[in-house]
Amino acid sequence: MNTQTTFFSKRFLFVRHGESEANKKKLFAGSLDVELTEKGVEQALEAAANLTGEKIGSVFASPMKRTLKTAEVIATALGGLPIETISGITERSYGDWEGLSNVNMDRSLTPPGGESPAEFNNRTITSLEPVTGTPTILLIAHSGTFRALHDHLLGEAVYNSVKNGIPIAFSPPETKGRPWTFQSLGPQNL
Repeated sequence: MNTQTTFFSKRFLFVRHGESEANKKKLFAGSLDVELTEKGVEQALEAAANLTGEKIGSVFASPMKRTLKTAEVIATALGGLPIETISGITERSYGDWEGLSNVNMDRSLTPPGGESPAEFNNRTITSLEPVTGTPTILLIAHSGTFRALHDHLLGEAVYNSVKNGIPIAFSPPETKGRPWTFQSLGPQNL
């Protein structure tokens, strides 16, 4: 029996998209809709291999090319699961920084013409809260999405990037009022 559950009520899985053309060049992509590289497709296949022991009931993804392609590769490798997109979880808009080098840039700042971390986090979490699916839910999205989830569920802001294509399990606390936890389901170095 497939029982629907809300997104933040049970353990769920997260995968950042595979390497994109912007990642390869160390550029801010943000709202730019860039493609995956060949390495990105390989990372999606590796993510699927790391998820084979999971009972995935629903797959959700950002509608951007890099996330949707990653989701398609993973869903196909796991038996052809359908994918639903969530428009409100596109990557953070980096405004005037998009297309520029992301080396040594401070993601805690608000770029000219872009979203602040708080605006982005609010948009992302607000978009995920009403989502319902069959557990276990798999979400394929962006590094910014991981940061928003980390801030919301663990109560701790982070500004570094999570690696491409690494499956991560977010688990609710055993005791109400405690923070969630997360762990890698692939290589331990996130």
